[in-house]
Amino acid sequence: MKLLVDDKNIECNKGDLLIEVLLNNNIKIPHFCYQEDLGCDGNCRMCMVEIKGAKRPQIACDTFVDVGMEIFTISEGITEVKRSILELELLNHPVDCAICDQAGECKLQDYYMDFGLYKSNLSTSKTLKAKQVDLGSNVILDEERCVLCTRCIRFTSDITKTHELGLIDRGDEVKIGVAPGTKLDNNYAMNVVDLCPVGALTSKDFRFKQRVWFLESSNSICHGCSRGCNITIDYNQTKYSKEKIHRFLPRRNNDINKSFLCDEGRLSYKNLNDSFTQHSSNISHLKDLLNEDKKLALVSPSLSCEQLQVINEYCKEKNIELFSLQYFDEKFGDDFLRTNDKSANFYTVKELKINTKKEEFFKSLEKAKIVINFDHSYLKTKELEQKKLIQFTSISCEDNYDLVYGFANFAHDSGSIVNCDGIKQVYKATKFSDNNPRLVDLLGDLR
Repeated sequence: MKLLVDDKNIECNKGDLLIEVLLNNNIKIPHFCYQEDLGCDGNCRMCMVEIKGAKRPQIACDTFVDVGMEIFTISEGITEVKRSILELELLNHPVDCAICDQAGECKLQDYYMDFGLYKSNLSTSKTLKAKQVDLGSNVILDEERCVLCTRCIRFTSDITKTHELGLIDRGDEVKIGVAPGTKLDNNYAMNVVDLCPVGALTSKDFRFKQRVWFLESSNSICHGCSRGCNITIDYNQTKYSKEKIHRFLPRRNNDINKSFLCDEGRLSYKNLNDSFTQHSSNISHLKDLLNEDKKLALVSPSLSCEQLQVINEYCKEKNIELFSLQYFDEKFGDDFLRTNDKSANFYTVKELKINTKKEEFFKSLEKAKIVINFDHSYLKTKELEQKKLIQFTSISCEDNYDLVYGFANFAHDSGSIVNCDGIKQVYKATKFSDNNPRLVDLLGDLR
C-alpha cells in the first residue's frame, strides 16, 4: 500500500509500525525511547505525529499504518507539542553541552537545536542528582542527564536477561540505578552507552578522551571471534601524537549482530594501537633461509581471505608445510553473539584445506629446522628451541626470533573474512596507515 506522509506517497505494508516506515524512508522523526532492536516503550512522546481525522496527535512508535491514512510529521501543532515535551525533559537537565562527553552525538542536543526551545520557564531551582555514578563494567552514569527513555533497562531485561538496571524513586527524583550492593555485570554491558540517546551513560574507557567531531571512521569487522560482528573504527591523529584508534562501535547488521557488540570485542581496539612499528629484517635474509630443508609454517586463522590465499600459495611454491591451529575457548561462547571459536576466519582455513590437525603439527615441529609464524599467537619459546624462527607479525612480539617482519594489522589493510555461518564480509582500512607494508605485498616481494 501507499501511505501519504507530508503530502508525499511512500510505499509500505498494511500493519507496519509507523515509526519504522518513517525511519526506513529517511523521514526525520524525533524519538528517545524507540530503538530498532528494543522496540517501543511509548514513554518519551517525542515521535508525535498528526493523523488526519484523529482528535489528537499520536505517537508513531505505537501506531500501525492502514489504508487511506494521511500523516503529518511537520506542522505548527506538532512543533508546539515537541517544544512542550522538550521543556519537560529540560526542566532538570543540565544544559551544559560544552562540557558534556556526549556533545555531537546527543539526540537531546539535536532536538533542542531543531525546535528552538532556548528559554526555561522553571521558577524553582533544578532538582540535583548524583553525578559520576560507577555502575560497573566501564559504565558511568550522570543521573541529571538521564531522560528516562529506559533503553538501558530494556536491554538488560530483554536482550541480556541479566536484569541489573531498573527505575528507582518517583516523580522528579526518579533515576536509573542498580540494586544496592550490586553492579552492572554482563559481557555486553557497554552496549547501554551506545543505546543511551543523551550523555547519561558514558564509557569509562572513552570518557573525555576525544571530541567526536575530530574523529574519522571506517567500516570494519571485529576479529575477536568467528561471529564477525560489524563495527566502526573511530580514529584520528592529533598534532602532538601519532595516529590512534580511540574506540570500536557496533555497526548495524540484522543478519549478524544487529546493533550490538560484546565488551571484549569492543575493547580489543587497544591491541591495534600496539602494532609492530619496525620492519626489522631484510627480505634477502629470508630468501637465503628458505633454500634450506625441513621448513614449517603456522598461520593465524584470523587473517583475511586474501592473506590466507597468498600464504597458502606461497608455502606450496616453496615446499613449506603449512598449518593453522584454531583459537578455541570453551568458556567464551554464549547463546547471543560470542562463539567458542575465537578465530575470525577459520572457515576460510578449512576451505583452503590448510592442515588444522594439532597432532600432525607437533610431529612436524619436532623435525623442522626452520619455523615461520604468520601472526599466530600459539607458538611459545620452549617449543622452538634449536630452531631458526621467522616471525611475520602485526603486533609487538618477543624479540627471540631470528628474523622479524612487521605487517599492517586489519585496521590498516582492507580485506574479507568468512564468519561461522559462512557469510563473507568485507572490511575497509582506515585512511591513515602504519609504518608496515601489507602482508600480501610483503609476500609478493618474496616471490
